[in-house]
Amino acid sequence: MPARVRFAPATQVAREDLQALVEACFAGRPRPPNWFARKLHREAVALDRSLLAFGPGDRLVGYTLTGAEPGATTAHSAGLGVLPAWRRQGIGGALLHHLERPLRRAGLEHLRVLAEPPLRGFYRRHHFHPQAERHTLWLPGTGPADLELRAHPRRPWSLPGRAVAGWRAGTWTRTPDADAATLRLTNGDAWAHLSREGDALLVQRLCVADADDPAIWHHRVHAALAQLRACTHHNTPVLLYGCDIVSCITASLLQARWRVAQTACEMQRDLDDSSNIAWGDAVDKPGPPAA
Repeated sequence: MPARVRFAPATQVAREDLQALVEACFAGRPRPPNWFARKLHREAVALDRSLLAFGPGDRLVGYTLTGAEPGATTAHSAGLGVLPAWRRQGIGGALLHHLERPLRRAGLEHLRVLAEPPLRGFYRRHHFHPQAERHTLWLPGTGPADLELRAHPRRPWSLPGRAVAGWRAGTWTRTPDADAATLRLTNGDAWAHLSREGDALLVQRLCVADADDPAIWHHRVHAALAQLRACTHHNTPVLLYGCDIVSCITASLLQARWRVAQTACEMQRDLDDSSNIAWGDAVDKPGPPAA
């Protein structure tokens, strides 16, 4: 670690400066208006449990953001980034190292991240272990216009039927009402929690009535998604988040030409092994699609 780098809670800078740092770490990625405030709220980010890295002259050079649901013992990463000129100096690993104390002080026992394939080695070196690997699938809509979300008020996270894919319950509850809808599909055989994410329609949760015959259940899943796409403009991507990559239904969706937008591995580390953490290269944690 460069001796000239120090670490401090993210509460020590204005939110505008923090946003500018995040955008500088990943310049070139398009961002919708108000994306940063939305991200902090949706991911329940606690700035007193998030850290900044300061270089010479107290210039911001890196950050890590974390959130946690009320009463949970597992925190989730909402981003880890370092300015390009400061990468490969161990700052990313050092941020994880220094983050452990505020998380444990808050009563949290684990830290979970989403890691795309190129980043898994970095997190393995910091004692994160794979939990589950999931695809985000997408296809464009097939309809003449987008669904009017306000016409379909949100329902609680729990839905009838068997879950096909899903994000986090807390994220659903923090999605603004204007951007959220719960849609009943195929005469009640299926239900979907939907949200507007930039130019895309995100399926935050899809549940389909179970059947003893797997072929019938698969047919219901495909029928529900076909109906959902018909309610979506043909230029609007429909994102299906959280599909288990080893499930039969995911395989059948891929055979039906659903495309992989992202593959991420949930990785988790216990917060009781700080003495074993190795400091390594700085990387960004990919967030959920278009969040």
